[in-house]
Amino acid sequence: MTLYFLFYALFLIIGASTLGIGPKEAEYIYTAHHWLHYIVAPFVSKNPNEFIVRLPIVCISLLNLALYAKIAPYYLKRKEDRFLALFIYSMLPGVIATSVLINKAPIIIFLTLIFIYMYHKYVKWLPYFSLVLLLFDQSFAILFLAVSTFYWYKKEKIALYYFLLFVMSLWIYGFDVGGKPKNYFLDTIAVLAAIFSPLVFLYYFYTVYRILVKEKKNLLWFLSGVSFLFALVLSFRQKIDLINFAPFMVVGAVLMVRTFYASYRVRLEKYRKRLKIAFFIVIFSLILNDFFLIFNQTLFIFEEPKHHFAYKYYFAKSLANALYQNNISCIDAKDEDLQLQLRFYGIQHCRQYSLSPFKSGISIELDFPFGKKEVEFVTNSYKKTVEQIEM
Repeated sequence: MTLYFLFYALFLIIGASTLGIGPKEAEYIYTAHHWLHYIVAPFVSKNPNEFIVRLPIVCISLLNLALYAKIAPYYLKRKEDRFLALFIYSMLPGVIATSVLINKAPIIIFLTLIFIYMYHKYVKWLPYFSLVLLLFDQSFAILFLAVSTFYWYKKEKIALYYFLLFVMSLWIYGFDVGGKPKNYFLDTIAVLAAIFSPLVFLYYFYTVYRILVKEKKNLLWFLSGVSFLFALVLSFRQKIDLINFAPFMVVGAVLMVRTFYASYRVRLEKYRKRLKIAFFIVIFSLILNDFFLIFNQTLFIFEEPKHHFAYKYYFAKSLANALYQNNISCIDAKDEDLQLQLRFYGIQHCRQYSLSPFKSGISIELDFPFGKKEVEFVTNSYKKTVEQIEM
């Protein structure tokens, strides 16, 4: 377990160190309208370093791994089963991606795992801890709904308390039901398939359904299953922000392992072959997804930069380097998100230079992994501009 923990830490360090700062990350770093700003802003320095500013998120993600190992024994008896659940949880593409980027998901997962652990060890303190969660973030409205449903299922009166917390959360943070109703169901399914990886997601769907119709349901299923089903129902009417739902879904990895071994071990050895083959195919696909996620620079070999899924994370860093090479230390990016990204790399805002659609002048090159792309550097009689072309 310790060896895997060290391997996973190295895995996250590589991911957090090689990816440029994205638009949303720059917003968290430089604008104080979200509580994440106060966590990451102290780690920003004059010498831009992506890993250092992401260090709090990486550390919290590693703590989540330790916490997941703590709660697994409450659902799985065998040590090898618990390790498999830990492995699947930690290698989910959505978990890895959020572990190397500045976002709130690892912190939501951290507090959710504490909630689950307290349920098993210190249940009398849960109502008080829930009040802290209420004031912390709007995402926990989903947790309150799931826990309320769980206690209704158990026919316990405290279900009303959690339902009131759910209502209060909606009242404090609001809930977007405006706009023209539109079906985003397929979009939601596609994003969830990316979060879990397609084959793992299919089995996750099967696990949630199987437990719903056939098996006894526990707190973990309600946290994972209710958030999943609620997200699907809402997606029929509107587009939802899955970062408010997915943290509660991914903690259900242990349920997938329990369901798999429940089917696997009741069979005789000669009837297990198909399940073994299916298992190795699913795990192989998961590892392959993770490889291209962490070492995504290799994809630049096969496709144009603009088609790369992490293009926005590389563009600002490449542009900043190109500007420095041309002795430009400030620019008007004409785009608020890009301006904040450039600010992280030391390019300040000014009117002397600007990104422009003109197509004349001398060219500069933007360095992308495994390739370069030319961009025009234009000189006018009044100002100098850098052309932003489609790449």
